[in-house]
Amino acid sequence: MHCYEAELLYEERTKYQHMVLFDNPLFGRCLVLDGIVQLTQKDEFIYHEMFVHCPFMGMEKRPESVLIIGGADGGVLREVLTYDQVKKVVHVEIDEAVLNACRKYLPEVCGNWDDPRVELIIGDGAVFVQEAKEQGEKFDCILLDSTDPIGPAIVLFEPPFHKDLFDILNEGGVVVRQSGLPLTMPKVMPFVFNRFKEFFPFVEVYRAPVPTYGDEMAFVAASKQQKGISIPRAEVRGRFYNPKVHQAAFALPSWWEELIEGFEDTGEVPIDSLY
Repeated sequence: MHCYEAELLYEERTKYQHMVLFDNPLFGRCLVLDGIVQLTQKDEFIYHEMFVHCPFMGMEKRPESVLIIGGADGGVLREVLTYDQVKKVVHVEIDEAVLNACRKYLPEVCGNWDDPRVELIIGDGAVFVQEAKEQGEKFDCILLDSTDPIGPAIVLFEPPFHKDLFDILNEGGVVVRQSGLPLTMPKVMPFVFNRFKEFFPFVEVYRAPVPTYGDEMAFVAASKQQKGISIPRAEVRGRFYNPKVHQAAFALPSWWEELIEGFEDTGEVPIDSLY
């Protein structure tokens, strides 16, 4: 838990959530949705680099088609577009108001939605995935940068959505989802792990230390390839990411392993474990 000295920049109750942007002397500009800090200028690069470079560098074949669900701030898109081999990016975001506010107040975080490779869709991610399945559309990599399993994001944690994800992923493809903080949200990461296990042959967890969130963030990666993504297959260096950091991120603390092994899946989204 952090306390922030805040200078309010913008506030809006959108169709879906309460949004606040404020400025802080240490963390810079911060985005808050429904009272939960989503990112700060100071350390967003850690989260976004680890979200994108771990799957991209761990895949047997570099992805050419990418689906991003959520991530209105555009940080995941920014990192995806650093790869020249990416030919197509579909970005589906439900809350256009948040995206527009980030464009105005956090432009250095945002990716370029005007890049000709990018198709921006304002809509429901679950609906898009279902329609993509019906139309036979597939992707090499899917990045789920959704909010936690509350409000409109709950549907993105249900079994039908995960089955649809499997069906629209190309062979050799990878899906990655941010899965909360195991320290303060102990059921979310093992829940997501088990949900993916129902449909995908290879599921693994990796971590990233993001000071803004107060502890290490968990990511769950589900693969449609013979091996996981824990070994980088090429050399890429970001402000935080590098091949050694990549490999180290997959070494889990014993208590994380115990959370996964001891989790009893009741089938219900673990809303009661948040915060």
